[in-house]
Amino acid sequence: MTAAMPVPPSSSRVYPSSVPSSRTSTATRSSRTMSASRWTLRSRTRCSRPSTISDRRPPMTPDGHRGRLFERAAMPGLGLLCLALLLASSDGFAHIVYGSPTIRQLTRTADLAARVRIVDPDARVRLENPLTIEAVVVAEVLEVLKGAETVTRLRFVQHGHGVPIYEKGEEALLFLQRIERSPEFSASRIARRIRWVSVQESTAHFTLGEGSRREFADAVRAYVEIESLPPDARLAALGRLTLDLLGSSEPRLAASALRDLVVIPDPALITKTDLPRLESILSNPATPIGHRIGLLAELERRSLVDGPARWLELLRSTKGTGLFAVVRAAAAHPSPGVTAELIRLLGSEDGQLAAAAAVSLGVPGNEAAVAPLTKLLSAPELRLRMAAIRGLGRIATPEVLKVLSSVADDHPDAATRKRAAAEVRLLSRRAPSPPQAGKPEGERS
Repeated sequence: MTAAMPVPPSSSRVYPSSVPSSRTSTATRSSRTMSASRWTLRSRTRCSRPSTISDRRPPMTPDGHRGRLFERAAMPGLGLLCLALLLASSDGFAHIVYGSPTIRQLTRTADLAARVRIVDPDARVRLENPLTIEAVVVAEVLEVLKGAETVTRLRFVQHGHGVPIYEKGEEALLFLQRIERSPEFSASRIARRIRWVSVQESTAHFTLGEGSRREFADAVRAYVEIESLPPDARLAALGRLTLDLLGSSEPRLAASALRDLVVIPDPALITKTDLPRLESILSNPATPIGHRIGLLAELERRSLVDGPARWLELLRSTKGTGLFAVVRAAAAHPSPGVTAELIRLLGSEDGQLAAAAAVSLGVPGNEAAVAPLTKLLSAPELRLRMAAIRGLGRIATPEVLKVLSSVADDHPDAATRKRAAAEVRLLSRRAPSPPQAGKPEGERS
């Protein structure tokens, strides 16, 4: 007879790893996570229900740091889902995750940056009194990019939700801090056994291969070199490196450089003298459309390009599935030319594209779009009618309120009437109260 698994005392804390083995199937990983979670729940006498998404702060362990209980096993899946929604596309778009740390920021924060091969993504360290089991990752150091360490193998812990999920044998870029610098771990017992803690989250998971290894290593070394320059020379050097990486064929490096461009406010980082190189990136059809959109928006914000003309050019020149992304982005950059082009796209045979154009025409006060959107309310496709109502609701002029009120009363389709009525209620709440008769303007309440 197989002996039952012993249940640890109520003071115990079990830390199941969120890092699956490369030999473990997806189904097995899910089963293992569930089993570990249930075992942890049984060991916690005061816990009457499993953690929910809102319970994101890990509980405090007896030695004073935030432990990662079974919630850690569940959260990476949520992190990966959010990341997939941000990054997924059918055309290889390089969407920008603005909350993600850049490679420059990671390099500056890290004590050790290294190219490594993952040896064991699911190692455990057992700590006594009380019993805790900490998940760690073991890696073989292939190349040190920052730091004076001569280690050939290292172990590190990860913290936070949505940490990278490494695979055995994977070559990766790591950014590590000495564990004594970590507020979560410096006073904990694990600090006596492990020297390093990762500063990366799932959005900073850099798997390397033949085509990316050298580019990433060179970028990190360049950022390290910039740190060593005199302060008055750093901005110019950073500007040159940012330009180089904006045009990189490695989309993760290009996206990181674009985020740096967004978060560094100094106008001297790039100037009009850099426009020829930037124009070559914007006009290159091989540049992912998400990268072109983000770069154009930032250059317009910095007043380095004529925004309305460039958005109109991008709308007219983009083909295929990329046009859908440009149409959606154009909503935040209205101009008469952009409005005219979006109105033209209302007649597209692609219903999804026409619906996106209708929504993007929904700019407050965009009276030029009211008539074409009103005409679209007679379209046979429900999706187009709903998009037209949404666009009209955003325009929010008195004329729009009359149009939508008429649709809510008289349209032959019940779903369209219902949606229009809901928009009328929203507009009515936002509309200013009518003047009160008999009172001067200054005395009206």
